[in-house]
Amino acid sequence: MLGTSTTPYDLRFRLLDIPVRIHPLFWLMAAVLGFQENNIPAVLIWIGCVLVSILVHEYGHGLMAKHFHGSPSIVLYGLGGLCSSQGERTPGQRLAVLFAGPGAGFILCAVVLAVTSLALGITGGEHLAVMQRLVGLSANREHLFGAMQKFSSPEIFMIYYNMIWINLLWGLVNLLPIYPLDGGQATQVVLSQVDRRHGVRRAHIVSLVTAGVLAVLAASASRHDYFLVIFFGVLAVLNYQVLQSLHQAKAFGVYHDDDWWRD
Repeated sequence: MLGTSTTPYDLRFRLLDIPVRIHPLFWLMAAVLGFQENNIPAVLIWIGCVLVSILVHEYGHGLMAKHFHGSPSIVLYGLGGLCSSQGERTPGQRLAVLFAGPGAGFILCAVVLAVTSLALGITGGEHLAVMQRLVGLSANREHLFGAMQKFSSPEIFMIYYNMIWINLLWGLVNLLPIYPLDGGQATQVVLSQVDRRHGVRRAHIVSLVTAGVLAVLAASASRHDYFLVIFFGVLAVLNYQVLQSLHQAKAFGVYHDDDWWRD
């Protein structure tokens, strides 16, 4: 996987008894996603928000895995974050670990909303206007500008805006039934329990169709979002390749669905 191999330039530390490794490509990809010409402070703020948010997400997975006596480790790499653990022994435990990641992000988003409400007097309507703007919906302009004016500097507002964007919207996207997103892995767990013989293959079919449809919708939208087209397109191709591999493995008699998630 892009950027999961170790390098001499990896940043390593241990927090809450969970080892963390940050690959150099993590910093590069975060900078590319947040690039703004002639605005280095905004790029640095974006990178900081991405770092904190992804760490919180992965620690959600990791701490839940530790609860089930696992030994998690976290890697931040070119495509985001990855928490590896071997502690889950039941499908229910695996689902709890999977949902703990987005859940931690939603909690962080709620903390940001609560802190800005208490410290700056941001109202519920103003928070809602900002969220509507984030998803491209028409927002109450009075509430939107009212929220912006309550921040002491544009940089503080950027932190607030980025943290909502990353932890709310990315968290919702991560729950889509598309492998290898958390929602796609959860879909595999559920379908493999409903049909232990074909569950994993059907989960990848769901992933392929969902990612493909979303890529087409992103490409045909009035405001083309090429990042989403590429993002969902890559995931669609990935699941197609996995389905091809499963088909070949089944043809050679080496494919087994049972307890796939414990490997």
